[in-house]
Amino acid sequence: MPSWLRALLANFALWTLVCALAGITTYGDRIESGDTRSYWQMTAGWWFGYSAMMLQSYMLYMVYRRHPEWLASMRRVGLGYLAYLAVGWPTAMLGLAFRRCVKFDIDPTFGNAWTYVATMDKLEWFIEYVLLTMAFGIVVALLLWRQRRQQDRQLAQALLSLERQRLAAVRGQLEPHFIFNTLSAIGALVRMDDKALALDGLARLGDLLEYALTSSESDWVAAGKELEFVRSYLDLQRLRFGERLKVRIAGAHLLDDGIDCPPMLLQPLIENALRHDLECHEGDSDIDMAFTRHGDRLTVQVSNPARMHAAPSAGLGIGLRGIRARLQLAYGDAATLATSRAGGRFLAELSLPWRSQP
Repeated sequence: MPSWLRALLANFALWTLVCALAGITTYGDRIESGDTRSYWQMTAGWWFGYSAMMLQSYMLYMVYRRHPEWLASMRRVGLGYLAYLAVGWPTAMLGLAFRRCVKFDIDPTFGNAWTYVATMDKLEWFIEYVLLTMAFGIVVALLLWRQRRQQDRQLAQALLSLERQRLAAVRGQLEPHFIFNTLSAIGALVRMDDKALALDGLARLGDLLEYALTSSESDWVAAGKELEFVRSYLDLQRLRFGERLKVRIAGAHLLDDGIDCPPMLLQPLIENALRHDLECHEGDSDIDMAFTRHGDRLTVQVSNPARMHAAPSAGLGIGLRGIRARLQLAYGDAATLATSRAGGRFLAELSLPWRSQP
């Protein structure tokens, strides 16, 4: 249904309701006035009398729809109101006068109608003024509300577009960051002059890159898939570090309940633990990863030994910063990443809302 027709039908429906209420009033007074008409005849009479105001309010709506700038300030609205009264009030009074001519079987001429308008009491003039003011107020309020909704939608779309651009920028950082550091691991295998390990590492790298590139096209992925990706990444690192790397993962079964998270969210935590510990010395090391659920929140903890004099190896250095940016884009302030040192270990703690898969 076209918008102009919806507006026309809604306009006449509201005025019909007003006429129905006016019919109730006159029908209640029919005995004193000696009126023998039925309620429906009285309502139809009011509908005919208010037809001028019906057309006026509809024309007002369409004019403001065509010229929304006329609602841009209170001064313009006030001038529009005065103009509406100046044009609409006399016309509305004449509409009631013609109705009165028909009711009392008087010749419905302009002269007879105007004579009745001139002799109307002040209450009838006031009622017409109130109805015109209500019609103007409803039309203006409705259009201002629609303008506000449209502005809110446009603002929301602009913010969504901006957030998508920011997310694309963060992804553009994370993908080369991951590729760079993973290639560094393959390079270390090559320097070890172990062709079998290097070839195995390249094969695993292909699988990792496939996931990294395909998952980056989605805003959300299953957290269980992210954990599988982390396990594959650790398998690749074990080719390089061998028995020096020990990993414990607890609470992984919680992810079977179905929870989503942004892609490439967990792997940087493991990568950070490797860069700041195992890559800085020749001894053994361990990484603890634990998943716990507290009500509607999921906590991910990754800890590793923290040596005071260990210098981080070369890298792009955007892992944790990238995670915080992803959290802000995906969850706002509802997710956090905290880091601390205690008991000779470095701890990264990720707290997420439990966002179930659709």
